[in-house]
Amino acid sequence: MHEPSGNGIPLLEIRDLSKTYFIGQGLFREPVELNAVSGVSLRLDKGQTLGIVGESGCGKSTLSRMLAGTTGATSGRILLEGQDVTNLPERQRNKALQHVQMVFQSPYSSLNPRMRIADIVREPLDVHRRDLSAKERGKRALEMLERVGIGKEMAQRMPHQLSGGQQQRVGIARALISDVRLVICDEPVSALDVSVQAQVINLLRELQTSLQVSYVFVSHDLAVVANISDLIAVMYLGKVVEYGRAQDVLQSPRHPYTQALVDSANVPDPALEKSRTPRILKGEIPKPTDPPSGCRFRTRCWMAQERCAIEQPELKQRDGSPQSVACHFV
Repeated sequence: MHEPSGNGIPLLEIRDLSKTYFIGQGLFREPVELNAVSGVSLRLDKGQTLGIVGESGCGKSTLSRMLAGTTGATSGRILLEGQDVTNLPERQRNKALQHVQMVFQSPYSSLNPRMRIADIVREPLDVHRRDLSAKERGKRALEMLERVGIGKEMAQRMPHQLSGGQQQRVGIARALISDVRLVICDEPVSALDVSVQAQVINLLRELQTSLQVSYVFVSHDLAVVANISDLIAVMYLGKVVEYGRAQDVLQSPRHPYTQALVDSANVPDPALEKSRTPRILKGEIPKPTDPPSGCRFRTRCWMAQERCAIEQPELKQRDGSPQSVACHFV
């Protein structure tokens, strides 16, 4: 894995990013405010992978869509190689974000069912690289398909003629065919069998090394995120509660929520698995439209005290820990 450089301009920097929705409740009732993402600040250097993990509804997919430019931010800033792309006019934003691509959760629904595989992969070149001849664009599409393990004999097939793993390989090829620098992977393996998941993860790692791209990898599965990430951000109800190098977050989790996530992963040693006492979360996730006061995790936390209901903890390094943690009692 790549180590954070700590020097120069990061590829991606997020500053206090938030997204608020207003959900209607009927004709005579006021809309309810839903803070899907609240004050998120993260950084990603070139060639790195940032894993974003959390339960369903924590805001990780909303965050990924904001980074890809498909969802606008309510407040905060997104900087791509130092350029603020948050509120650019549409034409300028599209030009700035042409180096950012996305791999989606459902491989089949993300592919045009009426287009052949080679045409799907060539399409980004048709849009962004009109300086290339049609023959050259077609050649590059076939080369990229070969690179992801799809032979030329399959290039003229339709998406429904491929397996789920093959469809996701096509989606990866499409994302990487143009001059891409950042790929947003939104639950890219959750719809695949376990054995196929490993193949796709290994493929993403190989392509990252050869193409020097960066990934934002979103998943609810901590084990999957651990397998590919240099940095990990743990989200809960729209906020990042722990953020740092993958080895620090996984080996020495400091936030109670992160500890419970790490404990929930199975240990491959049966004797050790039987002897350990994992910390198990109790209770339901609060409604995003009505989050608890203070610390949003306090209603499920075994460490919660009176201060937690009054004061929202700041995400920062505490007691010499290498990662940043949002907890008063780390």
